[in-house]
Amino acid sequence: MGKKKTKKARLYSDIAYDDAFRTMETECNDLLIPFVNYIFKEDYGKDAVIIRMRNEQFIEHGDHSDSKRITDSNFEISQYDVSKKYHLECESKAYDGTILVRFFEYDSQIALSGAEKNYAELKVKIPNSGLFLLREAKNIPERLKIIIETPEGSTSYHVEVIRESDFTVDSIFEKRLYLLIPFYIFNYEKELADINANADRTELMVGLYRDIMSRLDEEHEVGRLSSLSYGVIIRLTHKVIYKFLMKHRNLQEKVGDFMGGKVLELPEIRAFHEGKAAGIKEGNYEAISRMLLSGKTVEEIVDFCGYSVEQVKSVEDQLLVSAE
Repeated sequence: MGKKKTKKARLYSDIAYDDAFRTMETECNDLLIPFVNYIFKEDYGKDAVIIRMRNEQFIEHGDHSDSKRITDSNFEISQYDVSKKYHLECESKAYDGTILVRFFEYDSQIALSGAEKNYAELKVKIPNSGLFLLREAKNIPERLKIIIETPEGSTSYHVEVIRESDFTVDSIFEKRLYLLIPFYIFNYEKELADINANADRTELMVGLYRDIMSRLDEEHEVGRLSSLSYGVIIRLTHKVIYKFLMKHRNLQEKVGDFMGGKVLELPEIRAFHEGKAAGIKEGNYEAISRMLLSGKTVEEIVDFCGYSVEQVKSVEDQLLVSAE
């Protein structure tokens, strides 16, 4: 009997990109507000209040079973006594139109969750919906349309579209669409093989990210970007690049190493490593002191454990002082 073939799981799935988007949406208000302002032509300021809603939606099927779906983002923004609900989806796959079905499913459930009803009437309100396309989609209009036919006529609503490929580095910073930065590498998808094989183009790519990070530093220094969002963008850019360049090892190493260095420069990462180093030193002291107290000689500890003579003698001196 032959072995049943199983599909090998990819080391990194496209969920990594959705998670990166969801992290920025849920953690960083100063990234989300400009993004919403641009897509929906809003004018929210720093005093706008964001309320994150439940992202789990239960979709009922024809056989009366249901399944749980997770929306990328579902939130409400309030300002000047006006509140609006929003639903955003980040799509890393090539656009094929099927996501409109998911939008209608999610939007309907979101609308039902806030429905107004009495014994004779049910009123639902569809959220403002937007689609963020990571991959190039030249033929996709700026607004998608969902049409609903009812016995009393038809109605419709739009899903606004924002495409990563429509933006340059300059336009991202001009419009403060910092949320797009981690996914900027998608704009080079069709050129990656050539760039990876060309040392000069590889260095130009490293230079591009050096410029992006330099401009990001400036935005942080002048207060247009919070420390939290600054750190999140750097970490997620590194994560997305590493995943996206899995098949282009040279580029992954060069650009990934540069971004990895930026991650290590973050204050919280430095603090972690300093604390870790301090913990190792403390652990060394405890281990060496136990061996010395058990009768091991300095030479035995050096030979068998790999500590330096200076490390062991330092601990021995401290034990002698404390014993006096």
